Amino acid sequence: MYVRRSNMEDIPAMMDLYAQARVFMRENGNPNQWDESYPSRELLEKDIAFGNSYIVEDDEKNLAATFAFIKGEDPTYYGIENGAWLNHEPYGTIHRLAGNTSYHGIASGCIGWCKSQIGNLRADTHEDNKIMQHLLEKNGFVRCGIIHLANGAPRIAYQFAGDSTNYRGGNEQSQQNYNQQSSSNQPMQNQNWSVREVPSGGRGFGIASMVLGIIALVLFFSFVNIPLAILSIIFGIIQLTRKAPKGMAISGIVMSTISLFLLVIFWACMFVSDARTESTDSSTYYYEGSENDDASDDYYDGLYEGYQQGYKDGYYDGYYGYTPDEDFYDYTPDDGFFGYLPNDDSYNFHEKNGIYY
Repeated sequence: MYVRRSNMEDIPAMMDLYAQARVFMRENGNPNQWDESYPSRELLEKDIAFGNSYIVEDDEKNLAATFAFIKGEDPTYYGIENGAWLNHEPYGTIHRLAGNTSYHGIASGCIGWCKSQIGNLRADTHEDNKIMQHLLEKNGFVRCGIIHLANGAPRIAYQFAGDSTNYRGGNEQSQQNYNQQSSSNQPMQNQNWSVREVPSGGRGFGIASMVLGIIALVLFFSFVNIPLAILSIIFGIIQLTRKAPKGMAISGIVMSTISLFLLVIFWACMFVSDARTESTDSSTYYYEGSENDDASDDYYDGLYEGYQQGYKDGYYDGYYGYTPDEDFYDYTPDDGFFGYLPNDDSYNFHEKNGIYY
């Protein structure tokens, strides 16, 4: 038998095994501990993301058991009634243990593997789960009291503290149970297999992918984002190919992809904005003569701003090449400046923007 961390691809088989476990529990007088939705897929995904979910497989990769093994304090164990914990040293907790009944001794094998990880263990079970109570006590666990889950439901609390009598608590009942179990804490009988851990790789690439993804997302407006995002995606893909937690790798890939899209959108907007600004700055506004204006090609319109300044200064560039003639010299009071008229009797007067030409 081999134990390894679970991954997302294992969830369907795990859900099937938990469904079998719920049926087994109901058939053996424990119908209330797990309802039809426990454990939920979301809970299993969370266990996997944090690296706390494990499965046991036989040599043919058939699923034999699954459980959650968590090192660190469990919030539901902060308070205990009708007893006390054997010690307050660092411990590991066993949750959601389910085994295929075709494999005799599989549950004890899982507990034995947990003992090999840390010598101080805690667990809890429902008062109707006589099978689990017997299993824990057979494997050296001591009944310590009653704890309450987050929803207030009571559970019987157990602890395994090795063979050291220094771990015995002040609860006389706990000490008595411990003494009874210490004498019977022998290696498992009638079992010709052992649980061995399969190296599944660490979370290094997943962590690197997530960190680089965060940096790339923050610097999405900079071209530095491109190599960071590419490295994040590469590291994430490497992590996904391993039998190891994948949550951080997925997060890194998603953030890096988003950062690249934001980079493209940001610089596209900047390019369009610059193009519009340049177009506006270089635009000219011309004053055109009428169709009858033969001198329309003989004057310089200039920029709109130039005309405006011309109005303010009271002069008009006019048409070049004209020879002033008193008979045709005219005064245009509308704009407050003198203008020259062409030496042509047939020239039509046209009004535009308040000037005559």
